[in-house]
Amino acid sequence: MYDVLVPVDLLFAYQSYENFPDLAGFDIALKNSVAVPLVTLPSMQMVNYIVKGKGDFEPYYQHCLASGLYHPSVSKISFLREFRRRIRSLRWKPFTSRPTISAIENDCLIVQDGIELCCLSKALGKSWIKVSMPEEIYAKWLDRKTEVLDDVVMRTSRKVFYTPIDHPAYRKAKVERRDSIRLDRIRLLLGPIGQGFSGLDIGCNMGYMSHHLQRQGFRMTAIDYNDNHLAVAKALNGTYGLDTKFENCHFRQFQTDYQFDITLALTVMYHMFYRQEDWNIPEYVRMEKTAVVQKIDSLTRHALIWESGSDPDREIDLIRSNSGLCHYYSLGSTKGTGKKRELGVFLRPNTEISDYLRHRYTKNFKSP
Repeated sequence: MYDVLVPVDLLFAYQSYENFPDLAGFDIALKNSVAVPLVTLPSMQMVNYIVKGKGDFEPYYQHCLASGLYHPSVSKISFLREFRRRIRSLRWKPFTSRPTISAIENDCLIVQDGIELCCLSKALGKSWIKVSMPEEIYAKWLDRKTEVLDDVVMRTSRKVFYTPIDHPAYRKAKVERRDSIRLDRIRLLLGPIGQGFSGLDIGCNMGYMSHHLQRQGFRMTAIDYNDNHLAVAKALNGTYGLDTKFENCHFRQFQTDYQFDITLALTVMYHMFYRQEDWNIPEYVRMEKTAVVQKIDSLTRHALIWESGSDPDREIDLIRSNSGLCHYYSLGSTKGTGKKRELGVFLRPNTEISDYLRHRYTKNFKSP
């Protein structure tokens, strides 16, 4: 076994679809189990309850009873006491054991043992964690080459990256947005869905969100007009072994007959609406605000995941007034690169996916 430092956000665990009753109504081909990121696990909610005093331990308690981890005769008090003891023990002796990785699939590290330590690391805000890998998995991990990426970085004299690169060679690289708050909230909203669904990422920059959703099973298309950003994004496709489709164009130039299940527009409307001149966007590709929203509406089947600029209320009103994505739900505020913004989701009424996301929102975000 090899001890290896890996990004926490690449850690996934297999969960039965029975753990996600909100999927019961889907007319899609369900597998017996699905690989899900840490934030979607019932154990993550339990660890947050213990460490941060937030949330509810009831779902994990019921999960443990249903899966046979605890006998029904165990009281909730005893259950909570035992779980607290385990979490305290992990915090006191964090290096006595390592989580074990059993597979690398679609650039996801599948955790076989030690999921509670992974969840604890995530809850404590750790970005990297040491895990144990058998030799064949370690060989696959080492096969994530960076030669093309290194060449792009050198050729473009890049010193700072907007978002993290999930590779040990770039772990200490200077990053403008190192935290994964947006990613965590988006994953928590989406839950286990991904396989068989499609997504569009407008203004993708280095492709951080696109790559993470591609790992979750989404077929991602991402657009950006900046050559240097997309050069890094495409190089990372090779490093990660992913096949996100990147297109170099302004939004007005983007052409497709396809509709996407979800669309991401993270802070891009702010630039398209109010900073077109500052960003040297040519006159021939500029769009009126209503035209931007209407085009996004035409491309989006179920949900728009959005992050605001400096005037969120203005953007919310504009989107709701000029599209069928008229049901808005806030996923909380973000700070971005030092500026306070709002993250949220716009849902199209009366679609099965929208109903599912609304249920996930109520379960995971709505205040009691």
